[in-house]
Amino acid sequence: MSLKVTICDDSGMARKQLLRTLPQDWDAKVYQAADGEQALTCVQQGQAEVLFLDLNMPVMDGYQTLHAIQQQQLECLVIVVSGDIQPEAYQRVTRLGAMAFVKKPMSGDELRELLQQFGLYQPASGHLQLVDERQSQPENALDVYREVSNVAMGQAGDHLARVLDTFIDLPVPNVNFIAPSELHMALQTIDNTERVSAISQGFAGSGILGEALTLFSDTSIDDVCRLLGHQLTGSVRQQRIEALMDIASIITSACLNGLGQQLHVEFTASQPILLGEQKAVRELLAESEQRWQNLLAVEIGYSLKEHQIDFDLLLLFPADAVKVLDQQLAHWLAGQED
Repeated sequence: MSLKVTICDDSGMARKQLLRTLPQDWDAKVYQAADGEQALTCVQQGQAEVLFLDLNMPVMDGYQTLHAIQQQQLECLVIVVSGDIQPEAYQRVTRLGAMAFVKKPMSGDELRELLQQFGLYQPASGHLQLVDERQSQPENALDVYREVSNVAMGQAGDHLARVLDTFIDLPVPNVNFIAPSELHMALQTIDNTERVSAISQGFAGSGILGEALTLFSDTSIDDVCRLLGHQLTGSVRQQRIEALMDIASIITSACLNGLGQQLHVEFTASQPILLGEQKAVRELLAESEQRWQNLLAVEIGYSLKEHQIDFDLLLLFPADAVKVLDQQLAHWLAGQED
């Protein structure tokens, strides 16, 4: 009898990637879920003897799903496939009963070796059956951008977590094509009534020009300073600015590096500039509105819950850059098909 397998990821593009990676001669019947709640239903209905599970999802994330499976004592072998590669993420899912943890994107050879290691796959044992035909739909542009950003976000979060020796809670990236006047509306995690400070860094690579804005609420800045502690020097204001610059540089360079690795683009970022202090979000973003016309905005809200620190990274790509970015993504997608 065919093995029942469910792939759970909020990104249709990520599910399609993993489907392409599964051995075509695997005697398995594959179902799909777009969030943890759907995945849990699949497990309860006997459609997930093996569950490939993402971590960062809306409705119910991977951690909550693993906890529910454990609490309900459901029979299921869980393989976490995530862009969040922090050491603590691995430790958390292991404690919650995950059988294995692999990072996105996963190669076919890596997957076959893993499945054989756990006795789940024998070559030429049958053929793959796809129960849900959603994978045949064309990729949505925003979904592709969101998944690429998700992998880059995970790499950046891992780098910052290691530097600060703490765990970073990662969101689902918010990706939209918007007008500059809508920038403040694109921010999901910062309350527009808060006073914030921002660091700006321009970046370029292979004809792709953009700007990275890192925004900190005033309450988070003091907590960042306490976290960095002895590393900061000078007056209180100088320490606040140094802390902002350090965090912004780390997260921006790591995220751009993650994007560049996937798109085969080497991004170079300029020196960070203090865009403004203790201003309303709308006021801070006014300068960027004047520089761009229409743009692609990628918002990533990072959270260090143990230290009560929240900040946003906003990557802005103007229309001309998006044309080049589309070409790079087309090459990347073609490589995924091979």
